[in-house]
Amino acid sequence: MTASISDVSGQTFDYVVIGEKTSGLTVAARLSEDPNVTVAVLEAGSANLDDPLIDVPAQFGKQFGNPKYSWEYSTLPQKTANDKVYKWPRGKTLGGSSAINYFMWTKPPTVDIDAWEKLGNSGWSAARFFEYSRKVEKFHPPTDEAVAKANLQVFRPEAHGYDGPLDISFPAASAMEIPFQKALANAGVKVAKDPLNGDPFGVTMVPNSHHPVKRTRTSAATAFYLPNKDRENFKVLPDAHVNRIVIKSSGNNSDVEAEGVEFEHQGQIHIVKASKEVIISAGTLQTPQVLELSGIGDKRILEPFGIKTLVDLPGVGANMQEHSFVSLISELEPSLTNKSLDILRTDPDYAKEQLALFGKGESLFHIGLSSTAFEPLKTMAGEASAQEMIQRQKARVQTQIESGLLSKSLQEQYKLQLEKLENNQSGDCELILIPFGAVPSVVQKGRSCVSITSALNLPFSRGTIHIKSTNPRDQPIVDPHTFEDTFDLDVMTATFKFVRKLSDVEPWKSIITKEVFPGPSVQSDEDIHNYLKEGLVTTYHTAGTASMLPRELDGVVDPKLRVYGTKNIRVVDLSIVPLHIASHTQATAYTIAEIAADMIKGVI
Repeated sequence: MTASISDVSGQTFDYVVIGEKTSGLTVAARLSEDPNVTVAVLEAGSANLDDPLIDVPAQFGKQFGNPKYSWEYSTLPQKTANDKVYKWPRGKTLGGSSAINYFMWTKPPTVDIDAWEKLGNSGWSAARFFEYSRKVEKFHPPTDEAVAKANLQVFRPEAHGYDGPLDISFPAASAMEIPFQKALANAGVKVAKDPLNGDPFGVTMVPNSHHPVKRTRTSAATAFYLPNKDRENFKVLPDAHVNRIVIKSSGNNSDVEAEGVEFEHQGQIHIVKASKEVIISAGTLQTPQVLELSGIGDKRILEPFGIKTLVDLPGVGANMQEHSFVSLISELEPSLTNKSLDILRTDPDYAKEQLALFGKGESLFHIGLSSTAFEPLKTMAGEASAQEMIQRQKARVQTQIESGLLSKSLQEQYKLQLEKLENNQSGDCELILIPFGAVPSVVQKGRSCVSITSALNLPFSRGTIHIKSTNPRDQPIVDPHTFEDTFDLDVMTATFKFVRKLSDVEPWKSIITKEVFPGPSVQSDEDIHNYLKEGLVTTYHTAGTASMLPRELDGVVDPKLRVYGTKNIRVVDLSIVPLHIASHTQATAYTIAEIAADMIKGVI
């Protein structure tokens, strides 16, 4: 089904795409719609098609830790987080992380996308973003029965696309959805007005990348590879690990030009040539590695490794931003014992029975993650406390500016972040219902749990991702600088306290019996801070390491996604996001690729 090495090695294509991940497969398939255009896609992972561990919704998370499906990155010890080393899985398969994520289909607030344009990126308006986000979707409206069962209060037909290749639908709802939503309403959280069209603030149930009839995962592989795999002009080669971009020799002071890509396949080195462009879609963790190994990046990083600096771009690998979360886990009352997905992990016989029902009758394996709430800080901390925290952060930022500690780029970014905080337009805080015990150590036979995660979406901390060596097989150094800015810790503390208070709010109070993680011993702010540092989990939404910003603001790509100082190299993935968003990121990854494809075609 996929290409052979002879289809690619030594051949010339119009476009060579590095990475068949969410964005890479999307942009490649769109470019190959023109039969006169040839496209090759190189992916280091394997195909893993028709794999139940990927396709079945309630299997989410089981791919993590398995090198067949995931690149198992780890961070440096985080100095401002108890020297904790965090795991950082990424999709190692056809479709990238769209094949191993938690399915949730959300879109950013209008204000978050408008911020990109304010940072100097003409053409990246919210209006265009939402238009292109609909292009990818084949949305299946919920049935009346599903609306009633899952309390789907908000469904706006105009917010969705219906003719795209990616099936989007609402998953089966767990028994905990309505109690969660009603408890949030009783705690002062409003229903989201327009969650998929620019106003996600409030509680809602979001759709998933999920086929409504087959009940299986949809991904970049199902949407953009499988329907197009027989195109003669579209070659997708898995197990191809990119070493570097091959650059043409050129005179001094001229933009560099890519002529191809060097890669390794089954122990042999090969080159594929590009007559028009090389497109990097390796993902936020690996895109900076590809650039740096190709001589494009901060010369202070490259020179110690003996890499000739072809384009000095200090922004490569910088401005890393990530969503993070922690979980509060409660034990369910006895009548809900078989409603938590924990039983699928603790009772193999029951899991086998439920798997036999998959795609047929009612099955726990149909259940996805759906209920969520994006909220400003004031909802979590209260108006007075939130304002105090925001003013304290403004003062801290001003002190950093006066001390010369902030780059011009960060000054511009922080200005926008603070404006959103002050105007209650920042979806900094997110709550997600997870219908099982989200920490493996609490899952045990005879116990059924439910989790509410507290997520930080718009951190002030900024990290870096850089090469470890000149060996492309060495994973890059991932250093997120977790909680380096203490405002992030304060926001997560406020959100965690809000979640804990839900234990006394009906009807949530009636469906749980006790908190089992982190447990009642964690009470003081010091205890909570320690718990946050030890229990933090990445949400796998890393962004920013090849930011779309003006070059003088440490940008890596321009608004057309061309790498500065190059003639024909673009980046198309979440690494171009200059300022993070209050949203799960897969819809954004697809949208970036849809926009990029039309930019490359000259449509926009």
